[in-house]
Amino acid sequence: MKKNEHLEKKANGWVFLSHSSEDYQDVKIVRDYLERRGFSAIMFYLKSLEDPKHQKLTQKLIEWEIEARNIFVLCNSNNAQKSDWVQKEVALVESFPEKIYETIDMENIKYNRYRKDKELSKLKSLISKNSLFFSYVKKDEEQVESISIFLNEYGFQIFKEKDTNEKEDNISFRIKNAIETTINEGAVLIFLSSNVIDSKQFWMEKNIALNLTTFIIPILLDDVPLSCFSAFANFDDSKYVDVKDGFNDEEKMKLIQLIKEGKE
Repeated sequence: MKKNEHLEKKANGWVFLSHSSEDYQDVKIVRDYLERRGFSAIMFYLKSLEDPKHQKLTQKLIEWEIEARNIFVLCNSNNAQKSDWVQKEVALVESFPEKIYETIDMENIKYNRYRKDKELSKLKSLISKNSLFFSYVKKDEEQVESISIFLNEYGFQIFKEKDTNEKEDNISFRIKNAIETTINEGAVLIFLSSNVIDSKQFWMEKNIALNLTTFIIPILLDDVPLSCFSAFANFDDSKYVDVKDGFNDEEKMKLIQLIKEGKE
């Protein structure tokens, strides 16, 4: 079996549900809501770990799982506020500023149907924070693919427009629709390289994105100067990702942080 080849590999996002064990039945409503919408949501409760001798192992497993998942949902309640485990989980996730973090009020879910629906609707924003449009040229596909795989495994949905022989109007219509989707749902990643300079489709995508004033993150693939792209010429190092020397851990976390900051 290939790496990550399982039923959830194309999940819309990987969610850690932080909750009190006393709210378990009600938290299942939250889990089911997310799973129906394509998310992988974990309720971290293992019977075998009730043994006090296993507390250190329990804490380590929780830390690993929170670190591995890109979304953290605090199922807040009177019980959760009294739970040492929940407070530890919240403190831990706050040390990962790149995580998507949402809080829902379990008291509303438990006792009021109208408030329950309104509370669950907050989780729709998780979908809106996970959509990305990639603008690049075919010659750069290999470099772009490594970034695509990383973001997909991190829980992002990727929109791409491949080079075709279709009429320009048809391509432009599809690109516009895809980019419009990301205006309120994520970001446009524009991959800059010497290969894009003469690409008509690339410049069309860039102009559509700029005209729609959506959130754009430039990604520098080679030594092409930013001055070749007037829209980004004055960007400082904090506003773009530079992968010409490789897509290392520092640039990975910088990219996640830029995506998150752009949607706050």
